[in-house]
Order: sequence, then structure tokens, then C-alpha cells
Amino acid sequence: MRVSNWNWKETDKMVVTTTRKRALKAANVIADRVRRDCPVGTISRPMYEKGSYAGQEWTKRDAGELKKSVRVVERDEEKYGYVLAQFKTIGNYGDVRVYVGHYLAWYAQIVEYYTPFMRPALAATRSKVKDILENG
Repeated sequence: MRVSNWNWKETDKMVVTTTRKRALKAANVIADRVRRDCPVGTISRPMYEKGSYAGQEWTKRDAGELKKSVRVVERDEEKYGYVLAQFKTIGNYGDVRVYVGHYLAWYAQIVEYYTPFMRPALAATRSKVKDILENG
């Protein structure tokens, strides 16, 4: 059997686009669960006024800052790393990630170590994520 007039670039572009949309949808499911399970502190305090770190914004604490820092990020590999040779012709090839923490919530790894909330969220959403990635 011979296949004629098959546009492999268009097919590859469709596969990558569909896969990326599914990955983004799955990442949002995980991020929603992480937000739900994220521990929220009860203490807020202003930034330091004395000492070597006086006036540094990252020294302040706001209750709920960790929960507000949960986000889904789409990375474009052309900007942030290598691109596989066959995908250079397709264009937007990258990955989707769920991040927790930023410069004001720098303690995200410490909280995850002592009070896990990301790993249980991933485990709880595993079947739904699998279904999204397989069936859309």
C-alpha cells in the first residue's frame, strides 16, 4: 500500500498542538488540586525594619502567599533549552509545568518537605490526568 499526498509536517503540527493542549488541561487539574490542598498560614508580618535584611521585601509574610503562588507555566524550548531537530519545522514545542513558590514564597520546598501537599495532589489526580492525556 502506498500513501500519497501525505503532509507529515501538518500531521506532526497537529499532534504536537493537541498534545500540548491536553498537557495544559491536565496541568490545570493538578494545579487546582494543589491549591485546594496547600496549607495556609495564619500569621502575617511586615518586612524587617532592622538588621542586615531590613527593607527586603522577601522578609515579609502574608498568610496564603504560598497558595497564591501556585501557577501553570508553558515553556517554549526554543527560548529555554534545546529543540529536537524534527520539531524546529513545527514551531512551538515545549512543556507545561506546575510551579509553587516565588521570591515572596521562597519556603515552598520546606513546606513540601514537612507537610507534603504537591505529591498527594498529583497522586489524587493521577487517574483524571491519565484520562485527559489519553482521551482529551
